[in-house]
Amino acid sequence: MNLETKRLCITPLTLYQFKLLLEGIDEVEKELGLVPSKVPLDENTQQAMESLYVEAQRHPNEYMWLTNWQIILKSENKAIGSADFKNLPGESGDVEIGYGINPDYEGMGYMTETVEAMCKWAFGQQDVKRVIAETEKDNYASQRVLQKCGMKKYKETDIGFWWELTNNI
Repeated sequence: MNLETKRLCITPLTLYQFKLLLEGIDEVEKELGLVPSKVPLDENTQQAMESLYVEAQRHPNEYMWLTNWQIILKSENKAIGSADFKNLPGESGDVEIGYGINPDYEGMGYMTETVEAMCKWAFGQQDVKRVIAETEKDNYASQRVLQKCGMKKYKETDIGFWWELTNNI
């Protein structure tokens, strides 16, 4: 199952593909038949993905909430970033989204397209009432993505802002 937008194919990695990603971006890109991006995971992302992978293994029937979703630019057949849900939907119906894009593709609307598609998918799943996200206070680009997707700020901490989009169905 992939999410398709006008310009993107957003692909949730299987557990096998997720393991390949942790071994190196080139391995998973080869498995997916993509043009190599030559952009490895940074150290923080690698650590976050390793933790998420452990959770995905613990919940194989719900791995879509815990896997990495590759953002593939159709015109280049290349992974230009990734997104994920950071957990299973909580009892309150909340699920948190995270994302990142390769610097060469920033400012082109790809991340907005991705977050919109993933929120739409999430709201189509049982019991999801709200998608939330956290941004650092000085990450204006990420804040703009969330604003364009209709998210509203609902909480401020010392280091960041929390955003929400409510399912109005």
